[in-house]
Amino acid sequence: MKNVINYYYNLYPENIFQSSEEYYFFVNNIRYTFIKYLGNVLEINKIYNMHLDILNKNIYVHPIILNKDNKPLTFINNIPYILMQTVYYGSKVTIDNIMSFANIEASTTSTPNWGELWSIKNDYLEYQISMLGKKHPLIRDSFSYFIGLGETAIQLINTTEKSLTSSVYAHKRISKKNTTFDLYNPLNITVDLKVRDAAEYFKQSFFKGENIEEELAYYFDNSLLSTYEYIMFLARMIYPTYYFDIYEEVITGREDDKSLLQIINKVDSYEQILKKIYHYYKSFLRITPIEWLE
Repeated sequence: MKNVINYYYNLYPENIFQSSEEYYFFVNNIRYTFIKYLGNVLEINKIYNMHLDILNKNIYVHPIILNKDNKPLTFINNIPYILMQTVYYGSKVTIDNIMSFANIEASTTSTPNWGELWSIKNDYLEYQISMLGKKHPLIRDSFSYFIGLGETAIQLINTTEKSLTSSVYAHKRISKKNTTFDLYNPLNITVDLKVRDAAEYFKQSFFKGENIEEELAYYFDNSLLSTYEYIMFLARMIYPTYYFDIYEEVITGREDDKSLLQIINKVDSYEQILKKIYHYYKSFLRITPIEWLE
């Protein structure tokens, strides 16, 4: 690997360390990370330009280092790798980190249509479970409940009038188990609404066994959300990404069915969290009635 770094980047580290799927090394007390690029290679220029835009706003995401051919990706045995200076890599992500990052306005106003994307995903999952459900009785018995949650989230979005809301740089997925390396990793960044990261953070925290009510109150008090963002936050809290992520691991054989029990056993307690958010909203917002949260 030293020869690769020497040849493609004109960098000459004394030692290169390997950790999981990544390599890292130091040159002039600067840490570099060399990792496999797992995304669509056709999107790398978009990612590179997004990361430049963030850097120009004086937010120190990990700078991507171009190779000798002035390209972000270096192919080794036909596998794409990318080199980054590593600005942050140690501490755990906090809600303050997420709230701070959510204030970085993106250069584009385009954000995903969650309702449409979730509808497509629900349809696909329902088809998939009709084919594979017999092999996974725990999924078969719990699936309809979580699809129902998904339908509630979609209905909430579809009955909420969209307002002009700034798009910000967010993350494909972020949670409390992540570190600041993940938070500032340009490969993990996307464009979306500012509530995306916070909702995923709170869901993951809850199902990891944490009490999130105090942090939720802190978030609502300090995040300055618009009416539309409040509603979209609730929709994202309702949509069960936490279940579908594990579901996909089970279906593909990477996890055992019983790993879903950590979700299934906590649904009643999570419903109570959703009800508290819903009734808090009703004290100051007009919101589409959701019968099971009333």
